[in-house]
Amino acid sequence: MPNPPRPAIFLDRDDTINRNADLPDAAWENVKWGDLLKPEFSLLFPGVVEALHALKDAGYRIVVITNQGGVARAGGDMHDVDACNDRMRNLIHQSEHADDERALFDDQLIDTWYSCPFHPETGIVPHLSIEHEWRKPHPGMITAACKELNLDPARSWMVGDKQRDLDAAIAAGVPAAQTIRVAHDSPIADLAHAARLILNIDDEQATHPTTTVTLKAINEFDQPLADERIRSTVEACATAIAERTGIRIISIETTESSIAATLDLHTLGALAFMAQLRNDTNRWHTSHTGKNLWPSANGTM
Repeated sequence: MPNPPRPAIFLDRDDTINRNADLPDAAWENVKWGDLLKPEFSLLFPGVVEALHALKDAGYRIVVITNQGGVARAGGDMHDVDACNDRMRNLIHQSEHADDERALFDDQLIDTWYSCPFHPETGIVPHLSIEHEWRKPHPGMITAACKELNLDPARSWMVGDKQRDLDAAIAAGVPAAQTIRVAHDSPIADLAHAARLILNIDDEQATHPTTTVTLKAINEFDQPLADERIRSTVEACATAIAERTGIRIISIETTESSIAATLDLHTLGALAFMAQLRNDTNRWHTSHTGKNLWPSANGTM
C-alpha cells in the first residue's frame, strides 16, 4: 500500500527565512536591489531554526519555493542561487553560541529547495526572459513539490512575505485560510510567529519564561527507562544538547516510560530541543535494538 500524502510547510525564501530588504548596499553591487545572489549576505532571521524544528517535529515536510528573477536579469546564475541556499542551509545547522560552528540541530530541516530563474518583464537573458509556470504567483513549484515528495496541499500551509506567495499556494490547492503573510510591521511579524499560529501556540505560551516538554515511549508497557543504561543515556543526551545550545535545564524528571524536561526557554525553542532529543536517542536506541525508543515525528515506529 502506498504511503499517504504528507502535509507540508511551503516557505518563501527572501524576507521570510532570511533578511533581504534591509541588507547593506554592498549586497546589491552589479545586481538589481533585492536580487540576493551573494551567499556572504545570507542572514537568517531570529527564531527561524526553532520554528523549522518545531514544524518538522509536528510532522510537516518543509519546502522552500523562491523566485530568483535576478538570474534572468544576468545578475548571476543558478550556481549563485544554489550557493545562497547552501549558505542558509549551513546557517540553519550552526549554533550561534559555538565558535567552532558545531551543529545546533543535526537533522536536515528543509527537505528541498525550488528556485525559479525566469522573469518575463525585466529579464535580459533570452531563454529566461519568459513567463513560466514555476514563477510565483503561478503554482508550478508547489505542484512539482507535491508530485515529487507526495505532499497533500489540502493539509499544507504557505508562509511568505508577498501576496504572490500566497496566490501560488492557493492555486496549487492550499486552502486560503492556511496561507500566512509575514511582515515586521504586521500582527504576524515573522516565521516564528507563523509557526506558533500553525501549531496553535498562544502568545502567553510563546513568551512564558519556562516550558515543560515530554517524550513518551512507543510502548509504555515496555517501561524502557527502567533500564538504567537507557535512562542515563537519555538524560546525558538531554544535557549535551543543552550545553551545546546554551539552553538552561531547570529540571529533568523520568518515569519508566517517559522523560519530561522543564527548560528556561520559550515554547518553540523547547519543542525544538525535545525534537532533537527524540531524534538523537532514537538513533542510538535503533543502533542497539533495531527499533525506535519514541514515536517519530511522522508517526512511524
